[in-house]
Amino acid sequence: MELLSRDRKTLPSPEKIEQCVDARGMPPQALWQWSRLWLILFSIVLLIAFCVGHWGKRGFALSAFGDLSELSFLLVAAAFMVRNAIASRGADRVFWSFSATGIAFWIAGVAQWTVYEIILRVPAPQTPVGDTLLFLKLVPLVSALAIEPQSELTRRFRILGFLDLSFLLIYWFYCYAMWVIPYRFVVPEDGIYSFHFNTIDTLGHIIFVAVLGVVALRARGAWRNLYRLYWASFALYTLSSMIANVAIDEGKYYSGSLYDLPLLTSVAGIASFAILGGNLPRRLAPSPSTSVHSRSSRALTLFPARIAMVATLSIPLIGVALLGSSSVSDRVGHFRVIATLLAMLILTALLSLKQDLLSSDLIRSLREANLAYVSLANTHERMLQTEKLASLGQVVARVANVVKKAMGATLNSSAALVRDAAAGSPTRGMVEKLVTQANRTDALLNNMLSFACESPLEIARVDLRQLLSAAVGLTRVGQNANVQLEIKSEGAIPSVAADSSRILQVFLQIIGNGIDALEEKGSGSLLITLRVVNRQVEVEFADRGAGLLEPEHVFDPFYTTKAVGKGIGLGLSTCYGIVRQHGGGISCRNRPDGGAIFTVSLPLASEEAPAVNLPNLARVEGS
Repeated sequence: MELLSRDRKTLPSPEKIEQCVDARGMPPQALWQWSRLWLILFSIVLLIAFCVGHWGKRGFALSAFGDLSELSFLLVAAAFMVRNAIASRGADRVFWSFSATGIAFWIAGVAQWTVYEIILRVPAPQTPVGDTLLFLKLVPLVSALAIEPQSELTRRFRILGFLDLSFLLIYWFYCYAMWVIPYRFVVPEDGIYSFHFNTIDTLGHIIFVAVLGVVALRARGAWRNLYRLYWASFALYTLSSMIANVAIDEGKYYSGSLYDLPLLTSVAGIASFAILGGNLPRRLAPSPSTSVHSRSSRALTLFPARIAMVATLSIPLIGVALLGSSSVSDRVGHFRVIATLLAMLILTALLSLKQDLLSSDLIRSLREANLAYVSLANTHERMLQTEKLASLGQVVARVANVVKKAMGATLNSSAALVRDAAAGSPTRGMVEKLVTQANRTDALLNNMLSFACESPLEIARVDLRQLLSAAVGLTRVGQNANVQLEIKSEGAIPSVAADSSRILQVFLQIIGNGIDALEEKGSGSLLITLRVVNRQVEVEFADRGAGLLEPEHVFDPFYTTKAVGKGIGLGLSTCYGIVRQHGGGISCRNRPDGGAIFTVSLPLASEEAPAVNLPNLARVEGS
């Protein structure tokens, strides 16, 4: 009952987890009540076992009570472990599944002992198959500890750790095959068999208790309390097994005696561990970004790998030592050599599998590092572009405002001169040319101010296909029969979050550049494709023109390939700033078969954003 009081400090209170249920649909508060009932029942059985062992007489009834009590406790533990595996998921499910498998081996070994004592009436029988099953129970139990459900380890680390554990488990079974199996199945010698089995089984349980103690110290929260109970139960079981083995050798042991009381207590503790394990709060899956590369994590990862390497290298040395051994019979020596070769074959196969996994991880890491480097280079380039635009925009805004004021004064004075000058006079003609140049300069200044604009965006839900239709209607594409334009959508295109007037300006600039390229070539087509990619709407403008001379400089301010008087190189720089201000992206490249491709991506709109309806200024046939 002490464990329950401690667990209440670490497990959530019933009020906080009323909505959680286990696999049977039972709330945690009901589970705690069931746990108390089971612990009370176990206490009653142990009290009866003490009374029966102290005052009962040696015989069939006492043996049946002792054997069936242990078997019942193990069945309860296995049943609750299976229930926990069904109710959980991920690493927790694997942990409880391995634990249930280990208890199943244990049950099979105890069942054979029970059959011999109760049905065949053989007291303290020798059961080689049952002994092997009792020894093998440590394999899945240690495997369960290696899963570490209480730790937030990535799947990759768990797989590598499980492989390292497999090396150790195979080596451990190899030791069992070397020192125990020959004296039962090859050259039967009961005395040597019992001594070797008791020695290696006790050593295995001592190692398991030590590993379990380390796991209990490293665990946190409710898992620490459970692991303490688990450790105490197996420590008591190991001690009681050693005492019982000595009593069997001296002829003092019989089933149901007081020698079985600590054994039953330990098995009841394991069953309590399984029952209380169903009360653990469900833990969320570990985040992929969980840090597992700390110094302690690396040590815990490398330690079993190095131990496994030492164990693997020691097997050939054991085989060489066996070749020169003359203290065993030829049949035992032949069996041990075969076992050594088989163990070497299995361990070599596991070593190859681990090497393949490490190689694939290395290749994947190199690929991810390469992608990260490319992404970093692109980010650095965008940052440089943004810094150039920001610094240039400030200068342009100051100069443009000063010149625009001068142009305003020039236009006002020119208008007065035009009104005063006589029609057809040379003065009037010169003033009209001055007005024309002033208007052109004013338009240029407006473009420069648009480039440097830092006013907030008016974000709304915008239908890009409708906006593209409006942009096409404002261009001169219909004036040239040799230029074809098509708008195509790949699937349903949702609305985007954008300032419609700014994005319209972007579309007008890119479409206008595409039409200029096609007119210089004489004919061609411009295909506009809309698609959804990674929570963004991507608009692709693909023309069949001459292509881009220097794609890497297209978005640089004042970069232009047009003739003097047709452009100053601020149009695409302005588009770059507008799109980046929207949180989107814009890029360009040349087509392999001729022409250029501009791609604009904009984020999808949320449901709360207001919608903007644009008039359909042009009809464009698209598929």
